[in-house]
Amino acid sequence: MRQGLRRVAHRRDDALAGVRWDRLEHLLAAHYRHAGYQVAHVGTGAAVGRFDGGVDLELRRNGRLLLVQVKHWNAYKVPHNDVHQLIGVMVNARADGAIVVTSGEFTRAAIEAAARNGHVQLIDGDELRAMLGPLPDAAPAATRAVGTQAAQVGEHLLNAALSRAVPAGRKAATSYAKATGMALLLKFAALCFLLLVGHQVIQGLSRNLNLSLQNVERSAVVGPARYEASPPKVPSRAVATSVPAVPNFCIERDPRTGMTVDRCVEHATRSKPTAAEVRESQRKADAAMDVLRHSTPEM
Repeated sequence: MRQGLRRVAHRRDDALAGVRWDRLEHLLAAHYRHAGYQVAHVGTGAAVGRFDGGVDLELRRNGRLLLVQVKHWNAYKVPHNDVHQLIGVMVNARADGAIVVTSGEFTRAAIEAAARNGHVQLIDGDELRAMLGPLPDAAPAATRAVGTQAAQVGEHLLNAALSRAVPAGRKAATSYAKATGMALLLKFAALCFLLLVGHQVIQGLSRNLNLSLQNVERSAVVGPARYEASPPKVPSRAVATSVPAVPNFCIERDPRTGMTVDRCVEHATRSKPTAAEVRESQRKADAAMDVLRHSTPEM
């Protein structure tokens, strides 16, 4: 069972149960015109999408104004909230009375609320069928069941929304619409702000990524050039040493004449001694050594 609503004791499955909710408003408008009332169809059944402020029909006769609210409910009972809502609208409109019509049933609390006020008339499903009489072009039972269920669900949702959001009639409905519009505007502004922040964050990340890529490319290009231009200094293993000048022993200065004589050239120009000359030279050397030994005993 849905919260706040009670199921009907007897659920009907007839031609009236298969009638659409807007069609039921037109049938009631025609009935009251035939009864001598001037009828203004102000409910959503006359202009789909327009908020009716809790009133579907305005009946005028003999200077009196009656407000009619139609509840095409067949599965759930109409609660006392709807009666109280219509009473508030009636007071605000300075009407002389009000009528709540349902194709189903009323709760006991709704019946007691109408009785306490004294200016509200309740018409349940039995009285409604007696008022309208047999309906032509009755749909098959299966089609009526589907249409009735859809109508009940739609009516329940609409009634729940009106009861929670606009319990005081047209004026409360206007305030509710303004509040809803403001909430939607705030949500849209918050969404735009989040999109702007996200865009800035993405731009920042993209900028940082581009800078990083540029630094990497610059390092790859400039690094080798610097290395080639300034190669590291490697200490040479070969250490240059100063070579002292070698004295030329072939050059001699003749002390008597003061002239320079190249002994190596002179020696090279001499002819090679013969074996006899070598023996003779050796003999002279040996003889000199003997003279020295005899003259010098220490040797």
